[in-house]
Amino acid sequence: MTMRFLGFLLAVGLCIFFIVQKRFRRWNKAGLILASFVLMVVMAWRLLFPLLPPPQPTGTHDVVTEVAFYHYETERSEMATSGDTREIPVRVWRPKDAQTQHHPLFLYSPGSFGAEEANETLFLELASRGYVVMGLNHPYHSYRSTLSDGRKIRVDSAFIKSIMRSQGSKDLPKTLAELRAWSNVRIDDINAVLDQVLDSQMNHHHERYIDRGRIVLSGHSLGGSAALAVGRQRPEDVQALVILEAPFASDIIGIDEDRYVFTDEWYPLPILHIYSDALYARLDEITTYEMNVRLMKSGRPMYVNKHISGVGHFGLTDMSLATPVLTYLLDGGLNTRPAPDALLELNGYVLEFLNAYNK
Repeated sequence: MTMRFLGFLLAVGLCIFFIVQKRFRRWNKAGLILASFVLMVVMAWRLLFPLLPPPQPTGTHDVVTEVAFYHYETERSEMATSGDTREIPVRVWRPKDAQTQHHPLFLYSPGSFGAEEANETLFLELASRGYVVMGLNHPYHSYRSTLSDGRKIRVDSAFIKSIMRSQGSKDLPKTLAELRAWSNVRIDDINAVLDQVLDSQMNHHHERYIDRGRIVLSGHSLGGSAALAVGRQRPEDVQALVILEAPFASDIIGIDEDRYVFTDEWYPLPILHIYSDALYARLDEITTYEMNVRLMKSGRPMYVNKHISGVGHFGLTDMSLATPVLTYLLDGGLNTRPAPDALLELNGYVLEFLNAYNK
């Protein structure tokens, strides 16, 4: 339901955006406003009358959910939620019959504007099979954040403009600087939550159930890039990673004319990398993904790559269930198969990988 509501809010935002823009010709502007209004009505209908039921978890455990709030001091004043403190809302999925220090952890960061429930179909499946899953919300990056005191934080407008401005940009230094700035916020958040999970104080109820020797980092898009950075920084704390279509942004060490230069060091952990039709066939053409291609062509079994056909970038998330029309439009019409089928395929790849690399 949250994802449907976010889809509706995004449609409203598009309508307002086109209304206030002055750079469009009158008739073009009228057409865009009309199209976004129609989309807003469709999203409202989808919010009230959802049509695509999510795949049901197949594990043996009943699943419970809870919300926790993690805090840490930040030097990024623009990202603080109170004073010099940043609060990270986290949604947790875990087995109802969880046992102390028995269950592996799956720690997830969503893509730009994404919510902590972005891949809830996967999270429910993992929790039903014994995982504790933690989905991070990133205030000012997620479309909406609700803090422990009830305050609501919307996505930062400067962040939205920066993301939009970078799409298709040929200015590699500027794009890299912005990519690092976005990623660093997520890296700080993941590290702060991971530090608190690994300490001995157990400030949150769900932490008592986590087997700290079996931790998997995951993320979609920008969240995936941040997870890859944390895995590179602290391989001793992580067993493996599950990444949904994201570049190795932190592995970029320089620029050589029209391409990025990446570190020569191999990635130290097993990775399952899942791609959509948005990028899979043209990874060789995008300099941001040169490390992805290098690992894919290495032949090393610890780098597992899968392609889900018939979906686009956002089709790798539950957004395709919640707001299929908006997902279809954002993905440029790439989502041509039933969303439940694609998500079941994704779940299968993740389970197969974790059975091999997170025993």
